[in-house]
Amino acid sequence: MEDLSAYTIETRLIYGFTGAGKTYYIQDAILNDFFYKDGTTLVLCFEEGMEKYDEDALLEKRAHVAYYDEEETIEEFCNKQIEKFHPDRIYVEMNVKYIMTDEMFSELMDVTTVVTLIEWSTFDLLFDYFKQLFYIMVSESQQIIFRGCPSKELLAPYAQEFKLMNFRASYLRQDPMGYHEKAFDLFVPYSLDGDEIDISSNDYLVFWLDAYEHPEHYEDKLLRFTDPIEIRVDEEGWFAGRVVMTCCMSDLQYMSFELTGPVTENLRAGWATIEAYGRLAEGSHGQQILTVEVKSLSRAPAPTEDLVLQAQRIQN
Repeated sequence: MEDLSAYTIETRLIYGFTGAGKTYYIQDAILNDFFYKDGTTLVLCFEEGMEKYDEDALLEKRAHVAYYDEEETIEEFCNKQIEKFHPDRIYVEMNVKYIMTDEMFSELMDVTTVVTLIEWSTFDLLFDYFKQLFYIMVSESQQIIFRGCPSKELLAPYAQEFKLMNFRASYLRQDPMGYHEKAFDLFVPYSLDGDEIDISSNDYLVFWLDAYEHPEHYEDKLLRFTDPIEIRVDEEGWFAGRVVMTCCMSDLQYMSFELTGPVTENLRAGWATIEAYGRLAEGSHGQQILTVEVKSLSRAPAPTEDLVLQAQRIQN
């Protein structure tokens, strides 16, 4: 293989179960010039479903399709196709069975975008049986699209679970006619109108998710954490939060807020109930984030219920 190490190739990875619409998504993007630029496009296909690529039409856009036959490693396959086509960009149609493999893509491929497609007609069955695979796909994605979902209300019971899998991603609903809209509007179980908000353990997950997306909801409001929350310290400062299980016991996250104010001078790790004011600060990427300025803090024993909060599906 000739030396191609002088450059890397922008790569878009499209995840999904069989029948999720990956082939249509990639072909539509290329044929309608949605992401099209001058140069050559390579589609690396790790699944041949019922939908087939129109390779003649793709060639008119200087796009080539290569199918993985498992006779070589994924890395070898990718390198061979890159050497053959010298692409300026790559789309990868990825079968869900390869997500957990130790095989790696070519080091020449720079994965800049990951999208997960979810077909609504098979979603309930697959989600019940393969939740860990959903977690792996969703946690790696910048965008998740629910295809063919008739109404936004049908997605509401899943808002908390998916946002905990990946709270940074954007979630879209695509209805059967192709209309797109935001998939989730998280319902908060308390009023945002007053100057004070009581937050119990049952409310904590929703509060954390809403504060991540809309920190302005809590600016200068008095927040009372009525149940104990866990205080931790690291090299970046003091934090208060709860441990959350997003999918299974191997997927635990400490979802917290930075503590500020003079009270922090005498803090030590442990459990406490806290009254604090919500303050807006600038995050590491320039975005607004919520911090909590402690007004009062009382030491408390660890909660008697399970120390790990779990995402609960809302029952209609």
